[in-house]
Amino acid sequence: MSLTDSRILPNLYDGLATPPLLSPALTPATRFTFPSRSSISIGALTPRSTNVSTPVSSPTVHRSVNGQSPLSSSLIYPSAPPSTLVDLPIGSLQPAQLPPPAKLINAHRLTNGNTPKFETDSLTRELKGKMPALSHLLSVGSGRGLSIVADEKHIYTGCQSGDNEITVFSRTTLQPMYRLMGHEGSILALLLIKQKGWLVSASSAGDVRIWSTKTLELMYIIHPCDDTAGDVYSLAWDEREGGTLYLGSQSASIEWVNFSGPGPVRRRRVSAASASTVEVVPLGQNSVDPVQDRPGPSQRTGRYKPHHFFSNPPEGASCSGSGASTPRSPMMSGTPNGSSRREFFTSADLDKLSLNERAEHPATELEIGAESRIAFAHYGYVYALEMINRPNGRKWLVSGSGDSDVKIWDCAPGGGLSLVKTFDNLPGGVLSFAIRDSLLYAGLQAGEICVWDMETGACIRTIEAHEADVLSISVLGGDVYTSAADGRILRLNAEFDCTAVWKAHSGTVMSTVIASSTRKGGWELITTGSDSFVKIWNVDLPKAHNHDSEVDVEGEGDVMLYALSKLVAVPTVSDDAHRESCRQGAHLLKKILSQLGANSEVLSGEQGKNPLVLATFTGRDTGKPRKRLLFYGHYDVQPADEEKWETNPWELSGRNGYLYGRGVTDNKGPVLAVACAAASLRQRRELDVDLVMIIEGEEEAGSRGFASTVRKHKSDIGHIDAVLLSNSTWIDEADPCVVFGMRGVVYAKLSVSSKDEDLHNGVDGGATTEPMFDMVRVLGALSDKDGVKVPGFYDTVRAPTDEEISFLKDVSAASGRNLEELIRVWRQPSFSIANIVSSGSGNKTVIPKKVSADISMRIVPDQQLDDIVRDLKQYSKTVFKGLGSPNSFEIQVTHSASWWLTSLDSPYFKALESSVQDVWGVKPLKIREGGTVPTVFWLEKEFGAPCVHLPMGQSTDAGHLANERMRLLNLRNGKRVIEAYLTRLASI
Repeated sequence: MSLTDSRILPNLYDGLATPPLLSPALTPATRFTFPSRSSISIGALTPRSTNVSTPVSSPTVHRSVNGQSPLSSSLIYPSAPPSTLVDLPIGSLQPAQLPPPAKLINAHRLTNGNTPKFETDSLTRELKGKMPALSHLLSVGSGRGLSIVADEKHIYTGCQSGDNEITVFSRTTLQPMYRLMGHEGSILALLLIKQKGWLVSASSAGDVRIWSTKTLELMYIIHPCDDTAGDVYSLAWDEREGGTLYLGSQSASIEWVNFSGPGPVRRRRVSAASASTVEVVPLGQNSVDPVQDRPGPSQRTGRYKPHHFFSNPPEGASCSGSGASTPRSPMMSGTPNGSSRREFFTSADLDKLSLNERAEHPATELEIGAESRIAFAHYGYVYALEMINRPNGRKWLVSGSGDSDVKIWDCAPGGGLSLVKTFDNLPGGVLSFAIRDSLLYAGLQAGEICVWDMETGACIRTIEAHEADVLSISVLGGDVYTSAADGRILRLNAEFDCTAVWKAHSGTVMSTVIASSTRKGGWELITTGSDSFVKIWNVDLPKAHNHDSEVDVEGEGDVMLYALSKLVAVPTVSDDAHRESCRQGAHLLKKILSQLGANSEVLSGEQGKNPLVLATFTGRDTGKPRKRLLFYGHYDVQPADEEKWETNPWELSGRNGYLYGRGVTDNKGPVLAVACAAASLRQRRELDVDLVMIIEGEEEAGSRGFASTVRKHKSDIGHIDAVLLSNSTWIDEADPCVVFGMRGVVYAKLSVSSKDEDLHNGVDGGATTEPMFDMVRVLGALSDKDGVKVPGFYDTVRAPTDEEISFLKDVSAASGRNLEELIRVWRQPSFSIANIVSSGSGNKTVIPKKVSADISMRIVPDQQLDDIVRDLKQYSKTVFKGLGSPNSFEIQVTHSASWWLTSLDSPYFKALESSVQDVWGVKPLKIREGGTVPTVFWLEKEFGAPCVHLPMGQSTDAGHLANERMRLLNLRNGKRVIEAYLTRLASI
C-alpha cells in the first residue's frame, strides 16, 4: 500500500529484516475493524485501570519453547478509516495545531469502590501552547530516515536505501555534506558518544560500526556473539572504565563490549571487504544536487530481506519546484557522464577534506564473546535501551522488548548486567524510552505511553496518546515530545497535559532528537520519517514547573522561605487519595536538598506506602574523622478542611509576623530550617560534620514501613553518632525549650462477640447476655479513679529526682501550668478509652451482636513495653473469663512504642541547650512531653546513638488544626540554632 495511506502501518521493526512473523492463529480473516475516531476513548490513568479496554487487539507474544530462539511479538494492525488530517505542505513553516487524539479523554477516577466517575479535569488535558515552527526541510532522497542524532556541527541520519548510508548534514549550511557507507542493512539505531567523539551505528545486517565525528573515518566494526544477533535495534553507553557499549538485538539478547582494553573480544584489522567509504556529496549550481533514482535495497545474502513496506518511495518524496532554497537529496548513483560529479573517499583520502585531526588508531574489528552477553534477556526483540545515572556513580540499563516487558539492570563498571526489577504485562511491545528527571517514559505499540517513577518503581501514568506505535520520545526540560507511526508528534508538559499536537510527517515519524539551536539560546526538535524528509522544528525550553523550580542558594536568607512555599504547595497528605502528591513532594524535597548541596535520593517505601528522602550534607575534610548527625523529619501532613482556613492551606502566606500553610510547623518548616543551616555552613566552608537527613512520608499515618526501609538502606546511611529531631512545639509562646523525654504508647482493640445476630431488646432483652455489658465490665476492671488496675502496672515507674522536680517547677512558673498536672501528663502513665463501636444500627432498641473498644495506654520510664503488652492481654482475658459469659473475647495490640528519655549529662544534649541559649539569649526550658514520636526510641536503639529533640514552634501553632502557622522569627532562629549546634558537634 502507499505510504500516503493513513491506515495504521504494519509492524515497522519486523519488516526491516524479515517478513512479519505471524502466529498461525492470526490469519487475515481474524483482523479487527478499527473503530471510528469518534468512538475511541483514551485516558491517562494512574495507575492504569484494568477496566478500561484498549480498542486494538493484544499482541501475540512468541516465547521460547524447548530451547528454540524466541520471536518478538507480532502485531496485525487493524484497518482504519481514512484520516481527516491534512498533511503539512512542503515549505510550510508553521504547522496547524491539530485537535488532540480522540484517546485523550477525561480520566477515570474511582469513587466509593469500583464505580468510575468522569471528572472535568483530566489527568491528560488539552492545553494548547505555543506551536513549534518548521524552520527547514532536508531530504535524504529516495531513502527513508530510520534514525537520527545531532551534535554541534552535524545532523546524522541513518537510512534504509540502496546503499544504507548515513547522511551527514551540516548544522550551519543545512546542506548534505557526506554519506557514510559500508553497512549492508538499514541503519536502525544511531548513538553519539560526545566524550569519545564517536558516532555509533547499528544495522539490520547485524553489525555495529563506530565512526569518528572529527574525521568521519571508520574506527571499529563490532560483530555480536556468534554473528547470530540478527537486527541490532538499540544502543546504550556507560562511560565508566573506558566505556561500555550495550547492544539490544533481534535475538532477544543484550550484549556489550568494553573499550578499556582488548578484554575477552577478538581484534583484527578491518578486511578490504568490510572497509567503509565516505562519499562527499557534490553540489550543483545553487547548491542543489540533482535527484537520481536509486536501485532497490541491497541485500546481505541469507540475512537481509526488506519488508514490502519499504518497497516503494512515498508519494511526493522529492521537493517540488526548483529546490533552489532547499538542498536536494545526495547523489546516490553515478552520473551519466562519468564520475567527475561524484567522489568517494577511503580512510586515506580523508586528509584531503577540511576536517579536524585524524583518529588515533586504525579501524578494528571486534567480536563479542559469549561471556559478554545475556542470552534471552527478553522473550522478544530488544527494541529500546536507555542508560540511567544512579546515586554514588552507579548505572542502570533499562531494556524494552516486544515481549511487553521493561527490565531494569544494574551495570557493572567495565560491562556486565544483573537484573534489578521487571515491569511486565504491559499492553504492548516496548519501542522507545526517554528519561525526565526521575521518570521513565516508555513508548508502546498501539500508542500508549507508560510512565514510571524510577526511585520507587511505581507506574504513575498510562497515557494513551497515539493511535499507532510510539517510536521515539525526546525530552526538553519539563516537556516530552512523543512521536508515532501515525505521523503525529505530541508535546506533554510536566503535569502530563497535552500542550501541542501536529502532523509532522506524511508517513511514519521514525526518530527524533532534541539539540541546541545554532541560534543563541534556542532549541530544535529534529525529526526523520518514512517520507524521506528530515525536518527541523524550533521549540522553546519550558518554564520551570512550580513543583520543580530550582532553588537559588545565593542569598540564603530568602532561600528557606522560597523552598518552603514550594513544598507547602504540594498537598502531601498521607492517605491513599494523595499518593501521587506525596510522590511529587518527595521528589521536590529531594531536588531542593540536592540544590542546597546534599547528595540526596528518594527511597521506595513498603508496597503502597509513601517514599522516603535520604540526603547527606558532607562536611569539609579537617584531617580527622567527622561526627555524623542523623536528622529525622517528615514531609507528610494532616488533611486540611479548607472551609475553616482564612487562607489557602496549600499556599504559604505571611500575616503579622506568622507564616500560614499546612505543614509549615509540622514538619516542613523545621526540615528546611535544618537543611538550610547545613547549606549555609557549607557555603561559608564551616561545616565540619556530616548531616544525614531521613525524611519520611508516613509519620502522620503511624510511620508505616519506616523501620523496614531504613534497615534496608542502613549501609547507605552509615555510622551515626547522634540523632536530632524537631517535631513538636514550645510549652508556651515566649520560652524556647528543649525536650528530654516522651511517654511511650500502647494501642489495643478489645472485641466482644455473640453467636447470635443483632437482637431486639423488646423481644430478647433480659434473655441474652449482651456483649455491651461484657465490654463495660472489662473496661471498668482495667481502670478506675485510682488509675490502671493491671497488676504490677506501676511497679517499675521511675521515681522523680530532685533535679527533675526543679526543672518541672521552672516550667510551671514560666508557663503558668500546675506542677501536679505536669507530673501527671509527663511523668505518670495513663489509660484512655478512645471509642466504643457496635454492630448495631445505633437504634436504641437494638442489642448489638459485637462491640469493640479502642484503648490507649501511655507508659513512662522504666516500664518495659513487652511486659506491659503481655500483662494487658493476660489481665483482660482473665477478667472476661471471670464473667462466665457465653460470648467470645479478643484483644489485639495495634501499635506500640517505647518511652524515650535522654541523659541530661549527654554532651549532645548540653550542646543543643547551649546552642539555643546562644541564639535566643536565655536558657531554654527543659521539658518532657506526654505524647509519643515512635521513631525516636527506635532510631536511638537502631543506630546506638543518643537522641536530642529541638522544638521550634510555639504552643499555638495549631499543627493539626485549621490555620496552621509558625512565627517567622522562630523559623529563622531555629535555623541559627541548628547552625550553632552543628558547629558545636565538631568539637565533641
